Amino acid sequence: MIWVTRTEREGLWDNGSIAMPVTRLEIKQFSAFGEVALDFSPGLNVFIGENATGKSHLMKLAYALIKPFEDARADTPIEPGRLIVKIKDKLAGVFQPEEGRLGRLVYRRVGKNTAKVSLGYGRNREIGFTLTTAGPLAATIRKASSTPRSIFVPSREALALYEGFIAAYEGRELSFDETYYDLCKALSATPLRGPRMKAARRLVRPLEGVLGGKVVLSGGRFYLKSEAGMGTIEAHLLAEGYRKIASIVHLISNGSLMKNAVLFWDEPEANLNPRLITKVAQTLRFLAAAGVQILMATHDYLLSHELALAAEYGTDPSVATRFFAFTREQQSGAVRVTAADHLAELSDNPILQEFAAHYDREQRLFMGVDGGGRP
Repeated sequence: MIWVTRTEREGLWDNGSIAMPVTRLEIKQFSAFGEVALDFSPGLNVFIGENATGKSHLMKLAYALIKPFEDARADTPIEPGRLIVKIKDKLAGVFQPEEGRLGRLVYRRVGKNTAKVSLGYGRNREIGFTLTTAGPLAATIRKASSTPRSIFVPSREALALYEGFIAAYEGRELSFDETYYDLCKALSATPLRGPRMKAARRLVRPLEGVLGGKVVLSGGRFYLKSEAGMGTIEAHLLAEGYRKIASIVHLISNGSLMKNAVLFWDEPEANLNPRLITKVAQTLRFLAAAGVQILMATHDYLLSHELALAAEYGTDPSVATRFFAFTREQQSGAVRVTAADHLAELSDNPILQEFAAHYDREQRLFMGVDGGGRP
């Protein structure tokens, strides 16, 4: 099913901005990482790995570096003092270390340690920082001014908690990191108008078919306006999986997910049944084809392999795709990351490995060998 024609994809949400995809991230001694370097695809980037291997932390780190400066003037360098303050505030808001002590984000080991992070984007632009266990942070910058617009979608959906959340977050201490606040602010924008609206409509229409209606924001609350004669349904009464899809629909409709933006999506498959996961896979690919760079983490076999098959066989729309495997050699050891353009080329694929183990257990049960209960 072709949702958007090639011509529409090339012009989708074209707001005249210059393409500035995230190109490279180098990390030394930060969070769960010892020393890693990742080169990203300008299209779709898929992170797989067991729990506690740093997938979410890596996305939050990249997000914390580019989000504070997306509204900077493209022709005006970022002032160094402002750079340091913005990075410190965003790291604290996104990671929420105890009492805001950023030194706790440095890789844990005996003695003092220093973290160093560098993120490349656009044409040889770079922004980064060094951070010690004692807390001091020094920012680095090269040819940097504005950064690409970005959206972070956490694994827990935000549509149901949207009502009153922005005001509550600004006035009280809440147990949500700043990605939820940023997402709710993005959701608060009104829908596009004109030619960009028409292109966005073509992209969201199939998802509205899945939802059974249109997503509307009214009186500070989200609703699904049913097309099956059921009237309007409060968002918090919808199944969580549907609320996640509804959030993406609204972000596309209001232009938050636009051409040359970066989407960070943590576990898109959470609380979705397999039929909806295939729709999400299609949406991700069409967003990437429309010029949205995507960095996503998944534990799901179907989602990762839907994207892998499309990349391997060049399914329309053609999307540059890269896969990353996050692994630890020991439970408390540093995380290492390997990358490939095809999922089958990754030597470490915990999703596939566990499915293979499941098949082996099934065969042992069928054959009556040791009861199939041996791990």
